[in-house]
Amino acid sequence: MVSNLKIINILLLISMPTVFFTAQASFQPLLGSDLNNQSLYASGYITMGARTTVGGNVQSATAITLAADVIVGGNVEAGTTVTLGAAAGVDGYIEAGSTATLGADATVQESIQAGTTVTIGATAEIGGDISGGTTVTVGAGSIARGNIDAGTTTTIGADVQIGGELTAHSSQVSPPPEVKNQEELITSVQETIKAMGTGTELVSTTFGTNDETLEAGIYSTINYLSIAIGKTLTLDGKGVDGTWVFNISNYLSFAADSKVILKNVTDNSSILWNVIGDKSGSTGYAQLGAGAEARGYIFTKGFVQTGADSLIAGIGNDCGGAYSATNFIEFGADSVIGMKGCTNGTAAASALTTVPEPTSIWLLALGLFGLIVIARRKQA
Repeated sequence: MVSNLKIINILLLISMPTVFFTAQASFQPLLGSDLNNQSLYASGYITMGARTTVGGNVQSATAITLAADVIVGGNVEAGTTVTLGAAAGVDGYIEAGSTATLGADATVQESIQAGTTVTIGATAEIGGDISGGTTVTVGAGSIARGNIDAGTTTTIGADVQIGGELTAHSSQVSPPPEVKNQEELITSVQETIKAMGTGTELVSTTFGTNDETLEAGIYSTINYLSIAIGKTLTLDGKGVDGTWVFNISNYLSFAADSKVILKNVTDNSSILWNVIGDKSGSTGYAQLGAGAEARGYIFTKGFVQTGADSLIAGIGNDCGGAYSATNFIEFGADSVIGMKGCTNGTAAASALTTVPEPTSIWLLALGLFGLIVIARRKQA
């Protein structure tokens, strides 16, 4: 249940008077709303194939579409439309700038708020209030445990159970919070990570064609970073807290059935994939083929796209995450984004604390960048 989940902000340390971490540091939220556990954000749309599961919140500056039987462990926030397929479920709330549409047997544990219309299919179940700027339609046999408020009209099917009050032409309706486009801020994050340096260069044409092993550190490519079909990238933490930073100039690709494997990696470690897209002609995208498995946080200039049965997860009980500065996020059927019940505990907070770089470079990096996780519960 969402009441047992932590609400987190991933905060970017954007300025410091010295290269040392101090209590006077200036912080700025990475995203425009509270996100619990897994953090997914796209400036474009987000779509999820059938039976996909997400460990935490999903946020898009435009539209979010969840296919049949998709389960989201947190909240769903869209600048325009939210669409849930049949038997899809959201363990938190839904906020849609325009319309919210739920298929038959869909469930939402908390509230639904839409700028215009809310349409709910038959035998759906809503645990909180329903608010539509214009109309609210509830299909036959559905259960609405809270109030229903519509700016103009309500249409209620047969045998609908309403736990609260039903009000048309309601003065209680207010527009949902705006989902801010975060392109500028995510781009700033990417540039800050890039400024940490190139570290060890991974040669695009040869790295990942065979199984690979990397210890904690800063890595970069002057072109793409790709792991070939069925190959593994083992991240060896040597049993101590560490961080892997990948600065990628073109695109990131995990081919079908390729995997990132963790070896002796502590729960306080972090993995950051920074797909900058600053090579000429690059859109800076990340792709996972069918059955591919990635770990950590993926920041991209462009889109994030996966095939069926893919996985993006964090370390230990940490969710991991994906952020697109300018484009969409698409997940294939039966994908997993953050394990069920995952949290963003200490992994992001410990980022960049054990990168084995020369002292002067490390102190500069520490002064420029830190990912800090602060847990708090968003009030209803």
